Amino acid sequence: MFNSPSLSNQTSAIPKAPPPGSIPQPRADGLPHETVPDWNNIGLFTAGIAVGAILGATVALLLAPASGDETRHGIARRVRNLRGELERAAAEMEEDATKEPAET
Repeated sequence: MFNSPSLSNQTSAIPKAPPPGSIPQPRADGLPHETVPDWNNIGLFTAGIAVGAILGATVALLLAPASGDETRHGIARRVRNLRGELERAAAEMEEDATKEPAET
């Protein structure tokens, strides 16, 4: 019934698998074939990254609002202020932890 020759001549809506060799077939061990990197695309991508980094650094230098010394001092001042705030917050939390909880 299923192997009758009359059924093999009929067209089916389900496409047949392509013959071996027309598309890459998996190896016998089930692993995919080794692929070769496309060095043209890799080089183009790397060049794009380099050009972007150079342009970014150039724009940053041209548009910097302050000199290097002023910027470093400002960052150091902010770090000192943040450190002081963190120390005060830690001291308050330690003080709250040592207090006995109020009985309800």
